[in-house]
Amino acid sequence: MCLLKVYLEGGESGRRLVTQDVAFVSESDGEVKDIDLKEVVLKGVDIVLIDALDSILILRERT
Repeated sequence: MCLLKVYLEGGESGRRLVTQDVAFVSESDGEVKDIDLKEVVLKGVDIVLIDALDSILILRERT
């Protein structure tokens, strides 16, 4: 099974890890939900890249 690490890109802060061991992600109305043992809702983000080979998901803050 491929579990993802989720990174958020934004402004001058660069890229930071926001959650890991993500098994399921859904996108709806600009919200990305991590549904594993917990739920993390990130509003105002866009998916930039899903890399299953390296197990990463990169999100970017909307401006």
